[in-house]
Amino acid sequence: MPIVVKGDGTREEFQVEKLLRSLQHSGADEELSKQIAARIVKMVREGMSTTHIYREAFKILRKDERTTAARYSMRRAILELGPTGFPFEDFIAELMKAEGYETQLRVMVAGRCIEHEVDVVLKKDGKTAGAELKFHNTPGFKTDLKTALYVRARYWDIEWGAKDRGEEAGINEGWLITNTKFTGNAIDYASCAGIRLIGWSFPHGNSIADMIDRTKVYPVTVLTTLTSADKARLLKNGITLCKMVAENPESLQRIGIGGKKLDDVIKESRALCGV
Repeated sequence: MPIVVKGDGTREEFQVEKLLRSLQHSGADEELSKQIAARIVKMVREGMSTTHIYREAFKILRKDERTTAARYSMRRAILELGPTGFPFEDFIAELMKAEGYETQLRVMVAGRCIEHEVDVVLKKDGKTAGAELKFHNTPGFKTDLKTALYVRARYWDIEWGAKDRGEEAGINEGWLITNTKFTGNAIDYASCAGIRLIGWSFPHGNSIADMIDRTKVYPVTVLTTLTSADKARLLKNGITLCKMVAENPESLQRIGIGGKKLDDVIKESRALCGV
């Protein structure tokens, strides 16, 4: 098989089994997955990027299976929640709510040395965590050791400040959440230093991808019936979730979407979100 280039620049042999698994995980049946994979195998060339391969598979899938295509494009849809990172914070807060957490966004918390803005405060089972969110719009980017060190230092200062003030119900855990991956050093350090990491596919069973699968909380950017400009306007208006569109079609009308396209977007959002 040809050698292909991954998002982080590393090279590996093209593995059709990975493509088949990702298609079937998105909801494509075995026969459709095999048909798409067979077409992709014929067009893969030495040095081709995995992003290019994904786009070709997505185009084929989108023609007949929009809902499945949307699920298949989930990771890329998260990458579109930019460039400020605020829509990503809003999305993660909603995802964690669906996982049973109470959430607060962008909270100022006094430490011993300085005041800190915590991206998301999460409460569940008597514990309070503060999460630092790192959004990247490049799939190959990895959150590294420096970021893990920075998060550990911030939450030590927050913990010391709470101790100085005699607060017992303050933030007692530090989390680092990213939409991409972590370096090995970041994972090793966080495990040793007591920082919880959540990435696109880490840790197994409780990654962002796993939580999306469990909760069916999808970003609005996953909808295949919307253009990039449509998605940007919705995000600017605070519409970050697929279910917001499904439950409030007026949000589409406010950005100038009407007629058959309005019907198509609503149909897709309701099919995807189960509303």
